[in-house]
Amino acid sequence: MKRPLFWDKSGTIYALFLKPLGFLYAYTIRRRFEKSVPYQPKIPVICVGNISVGGTGKTPVCLAIAEWYQRHGYRVVFLNHGYKSKLQNVVVDTSRYDSQMLSDEALLLAQKAPTIIDRNRGRGVATAEKMGADLVIMDDGFQNPTVIKTLSLLVFDGRKGIGNGCCLPAGPLRETLEQGLKRADAVVIVGQDETGLEKKIQEQFSDTVILKGQLVPFCLKNHSIKRAIAFAGIGCPDKFFDMLRHYNIELEKTYSFSDHHHYSLSDLQEILLYKGTILTTPKDAIKLPKEVLDRVTVIEAPFIFEKEEEWDIFLKKGIQ
Repeated sequence: MKRPLFWDKSGTIYALFLKPLGFLYAYTIRRRFEKSVPYQPKIPVICVGNISVGGTGKTPVCLAIAEWYQRHGYRVVFLNHGYKSKLQNVVVDTSRYDSQMLSDEALLLAQKAPTIIDRNRGRGVATAEKMGADLVIMDDGFQNPTVIKTLSLLVFDGRKGIGNGCCLPAGPLRETLEQGLKRADAVVIVGQDETGLEKKIQEQFSDTVILKGQLVPFCLKNHSIKRAIAFAGIGCPDKFFDMLRHYNIELEKTYSFSDHHHYSLSDLQEILLYKGTILTTPKDAIKLPKEVLDRVTVIEAPFIFEKEEEWDIFLKKGIQ
């Protein structure tokens, strides 16, 4: 689904009407933790999650954290729940499986480190232990109580923050900010903090570690693209389009698809008629039919730590 506009506006009649359902949703998350008997891992588990649905930047943050641990000599294994994946309890093999079988995030993660898809997080961590992993990085799973985490990071998009502050379906939150911060070891703000989220967090939980970073498209630093069209099926397509405009690319047209969209040739028919440059994200490219890949330019934008010394101090806690 695409993000409803009222999720980012306070006091709308839609949010007011749906707010009781939001309280119920948050309550079910809280009860899930009260009733669960979690798996006790033998190795560190770093959970990178969110409380706000869609487009926060979890997967780029996971990749950056994995690279940090790999640089320090640790064997990293990713654990992903496999959104819309047809296979479960598998180790991703990109030579055998494609985006029709597995989640787009899992395929991206597998390019960096061995990746397990399993909604049963305890079983997934046990699989990683058998594979000889030094640590597991969970892409998502902050609301999953079945594994004891060594560190839990909450990722927020700096542009959206917590939206209208309401829980689903009245707003974008899976649980209240207060409820989430009680279990978080750190908050990660991706991009510029445009909603005053840092101040809001410090007012409620002054001891919360707040880390920051940016998605940086190095390929656009000295680019020669003057005009193009762009398409994206991610949590927040406008964030991708605005990034392109920031680098002085004139977008003649943009196409937004729902998050995790699987592309058919008919989806791309109008896009492929364009004679110039066609831009998209790595997450979208991994779901494109192979015969159109040579027509598309993929814009990589890895997550880059701000204040690396603060990240170093925090990530070392995961292996101490």
